[in-house]
Amino acid sequence: MALNPRITSWRGQVVWLVGASTGIGRATAARLHALGATVIVSARSAGKLDAFVARHAGAQAIALDATDRDAVRDAAARIVAEHGRIDLAVY
Repeated sequence: MALNPRITSWRGQVVWLVGASTGIGRATAARLHALGATVIVSARSAGKLDAFVARHAGAQAIALDATDRDAVRDAAARIVAEHGRIDLAVY
């Protein structure tokens, strides 16, 4: 993942990635987690999300269907309630 080389830490940043159960989304979530971000991953597959959380201490999973506007809105509200903000959302 290409990142600005001057940014060496995402510590303290709350990042929500929708579609993060596989592929680029999962790799991006793993990289941001490694750089210190608080990572919340979402996708339809709760099992794949749980596997990600099991390997990335402190990560959080919210299973949802990204085409369901109410579910997305509710997840965003939950994240803000728990973390105070969302610094970056990848949808």
